[in-house]
Amino acid sequence: IAEWLFSLVYIIYAKKRFTGFKLYASIFGFCAVIIGFQLLAGILPIGLWIPGMVVAFLLMFLFIYCLTNQNIYSAGYVTVLAFVAAEFIASFHWQLYYYAVQTFHIEFNYLAEILLVIIYGGGFTSVYLLETRYYKKGMIIEINQNDLLSFVGIGVMIFTVSNISFVSVNTPISGRYPAEIFYIRSLVDFAGLVILYSQREHKLAVKSRIELNAMESLLNKQYEQYSMSQDSIDIINQKYHDLKNQIIIIRSEKDDLKREKYLEDLENSIKAYEAQYKTGNQVLDTILTSKLLTCIENDITVTCVADGSLLDFIPTMDLCSIFGNALDNAIEGVMKIDDKDKRLIKIGVFSQNDLLLIKIENYFQNILEFHSGNLLTTKKDTRYHGYGLKSIKSIVDKHGGSISIKTDNNWFKLVILMPMTNKE
Repeated sequence: IAEWLFSLVYIIYAKKRFTGFKLYASIFGFCAVIIGFQLLAGILPIGLWIPGMVVAFLLMFLFIYCLTNQNIYSAGYVTVLAFVAAEFIASFHWQLYYYAVQTFHIEFNYLAEILLVIIYGGGFTSVYLLETRYYKKGMIIEINQNDLLSFVGIGVMIFTVSNISFVSVNTPISGRYPAEIFYIRSLVDFAGLVILYSQREHKLAVKSRIELNAMESLLNKQYEQYSMSQDSIDIINQKYHDLKNQIIIIRSEKDDLKREKYLEDLENSIKAYEAQYKTGNQVLDTILTSKLLTCIENDITVTCVADGSLLDFIPTMDLCSIFGNALDNAIEGVMKIDDKDKRLIKIGVFSQNDLLLIKIENYFQNILEFHSGNLLTTKKDTRYHGYGLKSIKSIVDKHGGSISIKTDNNWFKLVILMPMTNKE
C-alpha cells in the first residue's frame, strides 16, 4: 500500500498520458498489481527477497512512467523518492505498532489498521504538501542520466543499510531485537529521505542561479537593443527629413505623370521609417518604434493605445525587459501564422484606480501547453528559452505587481498589474 500510495503522490502533479476513466482504472489496476505481488512475495523463499524488492521497485517505476508524460530519467528519479518514502512510512508504522504492543501492552482488533491509516495518511499528506511547494513555484527539474544514476546509488545504499538486519544480525550496523531492527530501519530511511530531498533542493538552487543569470543577460540584451534602437531612430529621422527636402525638388519636375509616379514610389519607400510613437515616455517610444519596423517588414499589424506617462516610475532597464521581451514573444508568435491578415498585435497601457495596467495581446493558431500554471515554451530547445516571461514576472514581482496569461478565441493575452503608489 505504501509503495502504491507514494508513487501516486508523484503522479498527481505530473502531466498525465491520459485522463478520465482510463486514468482511474490504471491507478487502481496498478494498486491491485502492486499489492498482489507483495502478497505473493510474502510466501516466497527468503532467498528471493532481494529480487522481489527489485521487482517491487520496477512495478513502482512502471506505475509512474505509464501514467505520466515523464521520460525514463525523470520517472526513475521520482520512483527512488517514492520507494524510500514508502520504506520509511512502512517501517515507522510497524515500529509504532510494536512499541504500543510491547511497551504499553495495547492490543485490540484493528490496532495495526488504525495506525496504518494515521501514519500513511500523515506521510502522504506531508510529501504531498512538500511537492505542492515545488509545483506552485513552477520548479520543474530536468533530469539527466547522471542525476538518475546518483539518485539510484543513494537509494540502493539507503535500502541496503536500513534492511541489513533482515539478512544478517552479525554486522556492526545490524540489530538483534525487533525494536532495534525497526529503529535502525526507520532512522536510516528517514535520513535517506532527507538526503534525497537535500540533493533535490541543491539541484533546484543551481537551476535558479542559472535562470537568474540568464534573465540578467536577457535584461542587459534588451537594454542594449534599446540603446541601439535609439541611435538607429535618430539616424532614420535625419534621413526622413533629408528625403522630404528631396521631394520638394522632385515636385519641380515638369512631366506630371513621371513626377507623380516618382513621388508616390518615394513616399511609399520611406513611409515605414516615419513610423514613430509618441506615448509620453521616451523609452517606450523607442522600443515600440524599433519593434514596429520589424513588424512592417513582416506584414504584422500593430495597434497601440498607450499612456506612456504612467510608466515614469519604472526604471529604464525594467521597461526594456517588460516590453522588449513581451513584444519579441508576440512577434515570434504571429510570425508562425501564414495568413498575414491574422498577424495582429495589440498593446495597451492605461490606469485603473491606482493600478497600472499593461496588456499585450497577439493572435495565435498553434497549440499552447501549460504545466502547473506555467506556459511551456514551443521551441525545440527548452534549455535556453522561456526566460523572457520569467524575466517579466521577476520585474513585476519586484514592483509588487502581478502577471497573468490568458487565451481566449485564439488570442494570447499577457496582462500586467502594478500599483502606482510609488509613482513620483
